[in-house]
Amino acid sequence: HTNRATMTSTSKQMFEGVGAPVHVDKSTAGIDPTLDSCCQREIETNRKQSAVEKTLRAHDRVAQAENERRQFNNTGGAGGAFRSFNLVHGLSFGSGCRCCYDPNTDGGDYELLAAAKEELMANLINEQGDEDDASVEHGRHLSDNNRERDGDGDDDSSDDDSEFDYLLDDDVPGLSSEYENQRRAELENLAQRAEILHHHGYGVHRQMHPQRVFAAAGYGTDTMRDVVRPKGSVIHLFDAFSPRSVALDLYLERIAAKYAGTKFVRGIGVASILYADGNGDDAWKKGDLPMLLAVREGKVVAWNAGLKDFFSSADLETRVVEQWLDRAGVLFESPPSLDEICRIRPEETALLENMMKLNRLGDGGLEEEERYNCGV
Repeated sequence: HTNRATMTSTSKQMFEGVGAPVHVDKSTAGIDPTLDSCCQREIETNRKQSAVEKTLRAHDRVAQAENERRQFNNTGGAGGAFRSFNLVHGLSFGSGCRCCYDPNTDGGDYELLAAAKEELMANLINEQGDEDDASVEHGRHLSDNNRERDGDGDDDSSDDDSEFDYLLDDDVPGLSSEYENQRRAELENLAQRAEILHHHGYGVHRQMHPQRVFAAAGYGTDTMRDVVRPKGSVIHLFDAFSPRSVALDLYLERIAAKYAGTKFVRGIGVASILYADGNGDDAWKKGDLPMLLAVREGKVVAWNAGLKDFFSSADLETRVVEQWLDRAGVLFESPPSLDEICRIRPEETALLENMMKLNRLGDGGLEEEERYNCGV
């Protein structure tokens, strides 16, 4: 009977949105018990409506195609710059989606971290120069050896490789241009998806304003109907004058690219804690700064106050940090789908675009925009 019930539940979830009812989590997790009953019912109603709309969007092929057209709208062909209607330019780290970043407050580095990055860059340039000098010297040494070997007059030992010269030609027989185009399109698509994920805070480690750092990680109670929360997040409440914070931030910037399904953010600790609006789990707020928080699906599941467990003398134990985050269950290598990262729905973007076009009707007309043809 247990297996049959499990199979029935699984089959219902498989056919959600195509005939079967949509599954809604009826638990009261995340709802503040001190709220009035009407407010609790409103949150439950919003959850049900969000679950239904999310399931329907997953099966809406026309909306998905239109969303991809908007997201992957390039200018100038394959080498063109990425352009999106919701993209905010001029941030300290480049560009980002306006659903995640405020151009006036987010981004940047605190003074000690900026100085450490400049020092690392200078060391890297010096090391690169030393490697280039060593390569030139090594090449000169090989050239001298070859010249001495050629001067011996031993031509009998040289092999004739002329029969393999055809492999160096540009046009290799049997190579399909269609396969090359398909592979090139796949690589461009992967690069564009990685760029979109970076615009929404995945695969990178960003500094946020104290009022926005916890919301960016998906922490806290939110009564919005269509909230988008990352599965796992890492929050560093840094101390701007602590060398430990600098070492930890440099390491988090490196591993953020490895775990593209996790959001890494940082904020100044003293001010950020004042804006942390959680679900009653305030025990971590009593810890010492700097602090590292592991957030899973909107809840703090682990925290380390003072970062003392991550350091041996003055050196950061990077392996210990990664193991600690992995045991907390917040490290995800697979990035989320594009439909689950942006808080701005495609229909909202379309409405805003239409309103802006209507406001520009008196400016001499509008260019006709190419629209997606669904085939109906």
